[in-house]
Parts: sequence; C-alpha cells; structure tokens
Amino acid sequence: MTVDVVRPPRPAQVTVAFWLQLAAVALLVAILGVAVAHAVYYDGEISRVAALVGGVDPGEVRDERASNIMATLFIGVPALVLAVWFGVTARPVLRGSNLARIFVFVAGGGQLLLATGQTCGGFLLAPLAFSAMDAGADDVMDDGVSWENSEFTDTLYSSTEVFSGVLFLGALLVAVLVLAITVAVVLLLALPPAHHYFTPRAPKPPAVWPPHPALGPMPYYICPDPSAHLPAAPPATVTAGPPAAAQPAAPAQAPDQPQE
Repeated sequence: MTVDVVRPPRPAQVTVAFWLQLAAVALLVAILGVAVAHAVYYDGEISRVAALVGGVDPGEVRDERASNIMATLFIGVPALVLAVWFGVTARPVLRGSNLARIFVFVAGGGQLLLATGQTCGGFLLAPLAFSAMDAGADDVMDDGVSWENSEFTDTLYSSTEVFSGVLFLGALLVAVLVLAITVAVVLLLALPPAHHYFTPRAPKPPAVWPPHPALGPMPYYICPDPSAHLPAAPPATVTAGPPAAAQPAAPAQAPDQPQE
C-alpha cells in the first residue's frame, strides 16, 4: 500500500527567495551588458587613438586589445555563470524542488569562498607589493631614469578613464549586492517552514487503541477496525454421541386405600 506525500502550502519565505533570485539575475545581466558595452567602446577607442597619435608600436596596440578582452572576461564570465545558475533554479525552487535548493546553497558557498579567498589573498600579497614598490624606487634612484607611459597609452587612458571607472565600480557594487542577496536567499530557504516545504513527509494514519490482540504490537493501524481483516473463525461442530439408553418408567403409585 502506498501513501501519498502531501506537500504543505508554499510558505512566504520561498516566494521572497524566488523574487530575490530574480533580482540577482537582473543585476548580473545588467553588469554583463555594461561589461560588453565597455569592451566594444574600449576597442573603438584603441583604434581611434592609434590612428590619432600615429607611429604607434603594433605590439602595444595588441597588448591593449588583449587586456581589454581579459578584463571583460574577468567580469562577464562569473556574472554570466551565476545569472544562468540563479535563473535556472528559480522556478524549481518556487515549485518545491529540493535539488534546486541544494544548487542555490552551492552557489552561496561558492560566492562566499571566492570572496574570502580574494580578500585573504590580497592581504597575503600585500607585503610582496610593498617590497616591489620599494625595489622599484631604489632602481629609479640608482639609474636616474623613471619609466613613463607612451603617448598612445596616456591618450587612451585619459579618454576612457570615466567609462572604465564606472564599469569597475559598478562590478564591485553588484558583486557585494549579489553576495548579500545570496546569503538572504540561503537563510530563507533554510528556515523550518521552507525546509518542511522542500522535504514533505507522509501523514501518519490514526492509531487504534487498544490494539487488537491477534495482530500483535504495531506502531499504528491503517484500518480503524483491524478485526475486519482477520480470518473468520470456522463454525463450531457438534459431535453426536451414542443414544442414551431408555430408562424404565417408574410404576405408578397406587393411592392409599382407606383402612376398614
């Protein structure tokens, strides 16, 4: 006998988590669009500045185009992966899929691990950066010559400074907002009402007390009248014995005669 699992009504926490996931997807798609627009704009500026300055080293132009692509991929690929991740799992989460909820938990853990790793890595690399700056200062003092950007690089950076600043500042803000939204979604989906919604249990049938002695100890009974499922007892048979012997009838007692 199979017992149907009854899913409880969807709690408000799951609905709020669904809309938060959609908000995170919208933010990620927006920053992805800004990154692609910046890449197209920056590539056009490279061509324009190279034609304006003239006599530019082709290797320098090639390096700027490569750095433009790398910067776009650095921002766009994580945003695209996370947007697809949240977008694919949003609808199943609303319908109560426990697998989709697990994938949301994995996304939250991955973001937290990435943010923690970048922060700790920055602190660990700080001494190396300071030592490199000190070494560079000593080299300048010993040689008497400092490294300077070319005219092409100075012109390019001055023309794209505002747009590049908006892109990287926006990417940082979106990363912080998406991380906060992910933490909120994970907490909402982990609350007890949401947990019962994603892992429903079969309802327990009513117990019969006292239990029927012929069924033995059982945790509960499906049927309110267990005796109805017991085999019927065979009808009682009466065995006929030998006929009883006839007893002679007692003689009738004569009435007392009056004495003369």
